[in-house]
Amino acid sequence: MNQPLEDFHNYCRNYAHTTLQGQGREVQMALMRRQIPPQKVRSLESCYDIQVTLDDTLPLKPVQPLLLKQIEATAEFLRDFHIGILGQRTTIFQLYEIEFLVSQNSKKFNFDFSTGKLLIKLPYRQLKKQSHYLTYPELLQSWHQGKHLPKTSPLRRLWWLFNPIGEFRSNLKSTLFLAIQKRVLGIDKLLVRFGIQGNEGDSQPEPNKVPDSFKEGVLAYLKSAVDEEKLGFKLELLLENYDDQGLVQLLKQFKDNLTSPQGLEEMVDVATFTLKDYLTQEQSNVNIRMFGFVNVGNYHRIDVDLHLSSGYLRKYVEVIPRKADIKATLFGFVNVYTIDDITVSPNLHSAVKIDFSTAAFEKIVLGQN
Repeated sequence: MNQPLEDFHNYCRNYAHTTLQGQGREVQMALMRRQIPPQKVRSLESCYDIQVTLDDTLPLKPVQPLLLKQIEATAEFLRDFHIGILGQRTTIFQLYEIEFLVSQNSKKFNFDFSTGKLLIKLPYRQLKKQSHYLTYPELLQSWHQGKHLPKTSPLRRLWWLFNPIGEFRSNLKSTLFLAIQKRVLGIDKLLVRFGIQGNEGDSQPEPNKVPDSFKEGVLAYLKSAVDEEKLGFKLELLLENYDDQGLVQLLKQFKDNLTSPQGLEEMVDVATFTLKDYLTQEQSNVNIRMFGFVNVGNYHRIDVDLHLSSGYLRKYVEVIPRKADIKATLFGFVNVYTIDDITVSPNLHSAVKIDFSTAAFEKIVLGQN
C-alpha cells in the first residue's frame, strides 16, 4: 500500500473517532430525556468503529471529500442506532463495526453482515462521476429493509420483529417509557409527601422525623404498582421487617430498576420472543387484491425456532389471543402495505401486555439489581 493511501486510512479512523465523539452529546441528551443518566450510557466511540478502505490502484483525490461525508453520515446513523438501543449492548442483534470498501467492480451499494460487522461496498465510479455516497437516510432505509442479511436467512423474514431500532421495538419501548415515568413520578411524590427527597445523593431520613404512616404509604403505592399474584407473596409480609431507612432504600432500588436500560432491553427481548412464539402458532387467513401502477407487499410468516434466555420474565408478558383474518383491497397509483401478523400501534396493548413494574420489583427480592 502506498504511503499517502495508508495515511488517509489512518486519518479516516481518527476522523471517525472524533465524529462519533461529537455525536455523543446528542446521545446523552436524548437518553436523559428518557430518564437514563449519562453514567448508564456507553459512549459512541467506545462501542463502534468506522473504517474506510480504498484499493491502492484507485485514485484517492477524486473521492476523498465524499468518503469523509460518508463517515459523517455513518456517525449520524450510529448516533440514532445507539439512542434506539438506549446506549446499551443489544442481546439479540449486535453491531460493532461498519467498514466501507470502495470497489471498482461494484455497480451499486452492496451490504454484508457477519459477527457484528457491517461491510458496505461503495462503487468507485458512482462516487467519482455522480458524487453519490450512501447518505444517512439511505443507510437507515437499507438497514430497516434488512439488506445486510442474506435473502435466504430466516432472520430476514423476522427482521420487522427483531430489528433493534425497528418500528415494533421502538413503539414498545415508547409505551414502556410512559409507564415507567408514571411509576417513577409516583415514587418521587411519595418521598416528597413524607418529607424525604428522592435523589440519590440525599442523606438517610432521621427516624423521628418520618411520619408513622410512611410504611402504610409505601405499601399502598407498591400495591398500586406491582402485581402480588405474579410475585407470589404478600407485600405486607415483605415490608414487616423494614424500618424507615430500609423502606427509602427499597424505593430507590425500585426506581433504579425501573430506569435501568439493561432491564428495559431485556424485557423488550422477552416480549419479542413471546410474541414470535405466539405468532408461530397463530393461524392467519390473508386475502389481498391489489390494483395500480406500483404495488409493494410484505407479508411475514414466522417459522424459525429461537430460544428465550430470560424465561422467568415470561409471566410478565401477555399476548392477547386472536384469530387473524386479514382482507385488503388496494387500488391507485402507488400501493404499499405491510402485514406482520400484529397491529403495531403506539400503545401496542391490542397485541402485548407487559408488566415491567412487577418485573423490576421482583429483581430486588431476587437480589438481581
